Amino acid sequence: MHIKWSLLVLAVSAMFSQRAVGQIDINPKIEIGVSGNGFVYHGDLSSKKYGDFKDMQSGIGAYLKYYFSPVLALRLNGYYGKLRGNDADFSDEWRLKRAYRFSSPLTEVSLTGEADFFGKGRFRSFRDTRRHYNRWGAYILAGAGLAFVHANRDWSGLNRGYFYRDAPENIGEDSLNTPDHIVLVFPLGLGVRYDASKRFSVFVEAAYRFTFTDNLDGYKYSVYSSKYDGYTTYSCGVAYRFDHDTRYRRKMLLQ
Repeated sequence: MHIKWSLLVLAVSAMFSQRAVGQIDINPKIEIGVSGNGFVYHGDLSSKKYGDFKDMQSGIGAYLKYYFSPVLALRLNGYYGKLRGNDADFSDEWRLKRAYRFSSPLTEVSLTGEADFFGKGRFRSFRDTRRHYNRWGAYILAGAGLAFVHANRDWSGLNRGYFYRDAPENIGEDSLNTPDHIVLVFPLGLGVRYDASKRFSVFVEAAYRFTFTDNLDGYKYSVYSSKYDGYTTYSCGVAYRFDHDTRYRRKMLLQ
């Protein structure tokens, strides 16, 4: 948890301490990107604190980005994938006897701010008529959005005789509980990009989604943890930058 809050402090600091950089004129202000994604659930049915790659589900994503400066940008993101959790991923006997599991489709729409620590050098390289020499970027992102989910739960494997009157007997309450369908999420993460050219780049990033609900997976009353659910998105993709200044110069030459 300390790591996540440290990342949040870095994100806020980077996004509001770049006034001087923001005065630099930049050519490519619009960027689009597509990605392949892995979604890892964090919650009562994940075997590790930060999720288990056994639960990773594949998906896709896309974004539209606007650069305010070489360092700061705003992204509109869309993701589609799945989430899953399963007690069978644990080695604890009581969890194997509980045998809860769930799966859910996931659609996320979010707006994130992005701060690229090497953006100043990269955009200076864009304006150079020679080769593009500053190709690497490292960035932090933070924002907010909505996740649309629909948890499908299965507790048919619950061994009631093993638990007697313990917490899983509250499954009756969970059977009447309606899982959340719309969840407020707060992405926070890191990424690295490499410019293959002045227009195309490839990137990898990982971002955790904070929530304020323990009902993402639909198990709220018959579990032992009171921590909020969440998930991490791992992305690998390609991006394209639109150079408006270059297109303007070409138009002027044709007149």
